[in-house]
Amino acid sequence: MKTILTTLAIGGLLCCAPARAADTKPPPKNTSPDRVSVFQAPLQCPAAPQIGCGSRAKPMLLELERDAAVSEAWLNREGTKIAVVWKPESKAKARRSVATKLKEQEATEIKGRPRDEAITEFLSGKGWYRGAEVDRLSEEEAGIIAARLVLRVEAKTTLPKEKAEGLQRALTDALKKRFTDEKVKQDQDALLKSEGGLQQVAGQYLDADQIPVLKEAIASGLRPLPNEK
Repeated sequence: MKTILTTLAIGGLLCCAPARAADTKPPPKNTSPDRVSVFQAPLQCPAAPQIGCGSRAKPMLLELERDAAVSEAWLNREGTKIAVVWKPESKAKARRSVATKLKEQEATEIKGRPRDEAITEFLSGKGWYRGAEVDRLSEEEAGIIAARLVLRVEAKTTLPKEKAEGLQRALTDALKKRFTDEKVKQDQDALLKSEGGLQQVAGQYLDADQIPVLKEAIASGLRPLPNEK
């Protein structure tokens, strides 16, 4: 299993994987706990620490499900746990092999009473995302970042409410594409780095002299600054 827990970004902060049809069904309630292992994982989103990072988790989950011993792989909303549902015919040796590979990716198996609690949480079916469904987290992340950038812009220039709302929508859409569509990732990256690109994204909401303010807001990073949420 190749290393996939590297954080990339627009400007070197984040990178996101291509989208595909999402798996929306919760884990079956009749899944035997014996067929589930839960791993502690460092997959919180640096730019939105309250949720898991879809772009980092997605390739990991999809790679897990390509393993012959694995039936399903899920991420909890917070990005702190991965649940692996084993195929009924999977052997102990194959499970240990997967666990070893996950450990190499800084995901460690939860055991004892915490394991029982984690499995109960998983089997409740609330707040878990399978495979490409983590794109929903990437879309939520885009909205969080867009709101943050608009606040930075508003701190340095005056924006009417309707323009601020429009700018936030435009940035959210651009970031969603950047985070979930491999085909446009580089194009969106270029748009969000240059003044010309930002004029294309936000020109109807910002005057020409306000575009550099937005560029500066993005250059400050997508992660929250000390005074930001």
